[in-house]
Amino acid sequence: MQSNSIVLVEDDDDLREAICTTLRLGGVAFAAFPRAEEALVAIEASPPPLVITDFRLPGMSGMELITKVRAQMPDLPVVMMTAFPDTQLAVQALKLGARDFLIKPFLPKQLLEVIERYLPKTDSANDRAPSTVIAADPASLAVLERCHRVAKTDASVLLTGQSGVGKDVFARRIHEVSARKNQSFVAINCAAIPDTLLESTLFGYEKGAFTGATKSQAGKFEQANGGTLFLDEIGEMPKELQAKLLRVLQDRVVERLGGNRSIQCDVRIISATNQDLAKQVKQGLFREDLFFRLAVINIPIPPLRERTGDIMPLAEAMLERYGRTMGRLGMRLNPDAIQALKAYPWPGNVRELENTIQRALLISEGPGITATDLELPGLEPDSVAKGPGGINFAGFSVAEPGTPGGALDMASVEREHILRVLAQVDGNRRKAAEILGLSERGLRYKLKAYSEAGDINDQG
Repeated sequence: MQSNSIVLVEDDDDLREAICTTLRLGGVAFAAFPRAEEALVAIEASPPPLVITDFRLPGMSGMELITKVRAQMPDLPVVMMTAFPDTQLAVQALKLGARDFLIKPFLPKQLLEVIERYLPKTDSANDRAPSTVIAADPASLAVLERCHRVAKTDASVLLTGQSGVGKDVFARRIHEVSARKNQSFVAINCAAIPDTLLESTLFGYEKGAFTGATKSQAGKFEQANGGTLFLDEIGEMPKELQAKLLRVLQDRVVERLGGNRSIQCDVRIISATNQDLAKQVKQGLFREDLFFRLAVINIPIPPLRERTGDIMPLAEAMLERYGRTMGRLGMRLNPDAIQALKAYPWPGNVRELENTIQRALLISEGPGITATDLELPGLEPDSVAKGPGGINFAGFSVAEPGTPGGALDMASVEREHILRVLAQVDGNRRKAAEILGLSERGLRYKLKAYSEAGDINDQG
């Protein structure tokens, strides 16, 4: 299986062949399997950019597959194929970590549209227009303006911010308005690929370099030559690999694993992290020289709770996008749902908002989505529309923007909310992360910060 091939799991021979035909016509590289067990072996051997699987499969189910994949590769996107009778299972899959859904029967263009959301882009079309970045709040508009300014340079950029704030969106925007816009934009998530495969994925390998290397393969640096390479979750890169990355950035040449030929690479680097790299440098976990090489320009992305003007534009866009692929076009948000969305502190940021809208589309039975349909953690149903401009979330009141109390300490609200959810699931961090819309790494990072600040006694 090629490293850029998506994985398709469908046991129905006719449907699998129909989907394969659509993928071929759409120019999408893929590997198709009738059973989840076979697909899992391929995924573990060479992590794909995307997995599409049906629920009901012989042997291991699609639900079991996503659980196993998420345990090993928490950032690997999985799309589930389902039918309306499977709505509750779909909601369960969303809580387990599914990123999207295809409601059967779906059209070929719906399939390709979903794939487009998650497949790393390496196109070089000269007439490709910049993608739309939803930024309505002054805080996000300021970030967007800075991205446009730095795009005029070729300096390395480090995007920082909590998990789920949309660092990848701003990275792509920098590329799309830069002088390299007509060349490739290649993204890699350093946390989603096992350490043993990260080096060969980045730098490529020659035939026979290791068991299973039946042919030579260009790495991400070569694929991005002339364009931009986006290194997401750079803080997760192993220390030993950091040294090799630094040499590549200094010399602008790569050597494939198992090879001895130097390959010139002209690549602009944009990296991102939800961690405090400066702190990691002091702790000896991240190389100081690499940090300064990557962070020539540092752009912090504020959390969603600090750019509340983006909440409704993002929610409306997600409603339209997912409504189209789920066959629920025309859905709207009821007033109580709008109020709840604005009041909620969004500890999981844009990613949690996306998860919430998808779930609401799946479970809503009417043309309008209610606050109850949102299933926001801690929402007390009888408190909707109560209080001075706010909705009560499990014991603490979050005021709507512009209302009295809007200066509430949101960091404390987030901490209390996270700890409350942890208590509700008896301390199970995996379940808590799923409810909050955070990665397990992101949750561990927050708990560690709370422990170091003396707010909690974290025993790991």
